[in-house]
Amino acid sequence: MENLAILLLVIFLVAMPMAYCVKEGAEEVDEWFDKLPYAKQKVTKLHFFFHDRFAGKHNRTAVRVAHGPETDKSPTSFGLVFIMDDPLTERMNPTSKELGRAQGLYAFSGQDELSLLMSFNLVFTTGEFNGSTLTVLGRNPAVPHREMPIVGGSGVFRMARGVASAKLRSFNMTTVSMGEVDQAFIQSIEHRANLDNIEIEGIPLIDLSLSHTTDINLLVSEIGNACKNWGFFQVINHGVPWKLLEKIKVAAKAFFDQPVEEKRKVKRDEVNAMGYHESEHTKNVRDWKEVFDFLIKDPSFLPASPETEDDEIRTLSNQWPETPPQFREVCQTYAREVEKLGYKLLELISLSLGLPSNRLNGYFEDHTTMMRLNHYPPCPCPELALGVGRHKDAGALTIVAQDDVGGLQVRRKSDDVWVPVKPTPNALVINVGDTIQVWSNEAYESMEHRVVVNSERERFSIPVFFFPSHYVMVKPLEELVNEGNPPKYKPYNFGKFFVARNRSDYKKLEVQNIQISDFKII
Repeated sequence: MENLAILLLVIFLVAMPMAYCVKEGAEEVDEWFDKLPYAKQKVTKLHFFFHDRFAGKHNRTAVRVAHGPETDKSPTSFGLVFIMDDPLTERMNPTSKELGRAQGLYAFSGQDELSLLMSFNLVFTTGEFNGSTLTVLGRNPAVPHREMPIVGGSGVFRMARGVASAKLRSFNMTTVSMGEVDQAFIQSIEHRANLDNIEIEGIPLIDLSLSHTTDINLLVSEIGNACKNWGFFQVINHGVPWKLLEKIKVAAKAFFDQPVEEKRKVKRDEVNAMGYHESEHTKNVRDWKEVFDFLIKDPSFLPASPETEDDEIRTLSNQWPETPPQFREVCQTYAREVEKLGYKLLELISLSLGLPSNRLNGYFEDHTTMMRLNHYPPCPCPELALGVGRHKDAGALTIVAQDDVGGLQVRRKSDDVWVPVKPTPNALVINVGDTIQVWSNEAYESMEHRVVVNSERERFSIPVFFFPSHYVMVKPLEELVNEGNPPKYKPYNFGKFFVARNRSDYKKLEVQNIQISDFKII
């Protein structure tokens, strides 16, 4: 499915004297002009479809060329400018007969309302109007029906005047068809990303091999400091083969490059929560992404509902697509390797808290760990949307492989500045989740993070979310609490918490999702 904003234009054209007596050359034009007083006006009505492809990887027909200093803060994208060369077709289907092109520019010109300044030529390339043009110049407001003046033309439309009546028929945000768009993707002004490239200190990079030191205590100390001060770090020499990292990235791209109809064969829903999904919400704002989810343990089990009195347990099973070939095999092989790394990291974190290395392992006997493939298509207005809005992860740990595009940002604990996580070759990004924040009684904190998008390149990331068993009661570890450091959280059931958190994946809620702050002891 194309990434289209399709405008239905019905054009009424008046006053084309001697419209079909066109001659070539300066003398012939002068002769034609001299006879104008005796010519009759002619009315021509045209009806066609206008396709504006401003996002996606292929076949863009409109490109962003400029923006103003305050565009990224504007709710109406004030100052944003696109150049277009859009096809005009006989029918709504973009593959129907092409009648011509719309060439020119449009600019977001409203400060308080969404409104465009349109200046373009309708260039006809087939039929009786082949070689002729019409010039449209006017205001295009965001209303169901709009009119723009026709101020001139060439060929059979010399000295034309008239009106172009336009109606929006379809609006799809990306090549993967993220659905009809209203304001669902638009972040509130205070949560939009600053897209300026700012050099800033990054999160810690930790070498997990012991070749650089003979003292494991130094490695444990580095892990502890990163968890305490950042809640995020990157690791190298982590044991996941780099060839496998490359394979999983290739597999992710191969899956998402398929037609949306093929991907939707394994579409997930509120009953079957594993598979493909293109309309996830974070903080009740829709994310600019599409995902594929699967369980490392298949099947896995979760509560049927977040209600305390409901004891029903539901079974979750994976859905695997038939294509691309070897997709399932590559995903499962990668997941097994990252699972090993996950247990290694849990042991290092446990040691950093002064606990036995295996202290946390028992919480994962029937773990509900999930792996996700993320695809963030190019976004025509990255000032307004986010790939994933600000959030904290509900589980214990998240291990993320990302490509070289970048986009992940972490809110720095010391000053609340959003810090980009610069991609490091063959490194994996690790972050502490809410569960470890509670277990550690806030010695370690789960930090907010988000993903920004761009208008030029798609981005892929592959997170593995380490979730405890659904029946685990999450509470501060007994060894870490005392009279001077009392428990900061009431116990909660992980499965119930996770199910409640995921209610907004499919629709916007009237209230914010449940957070661990709801269990905080004041």
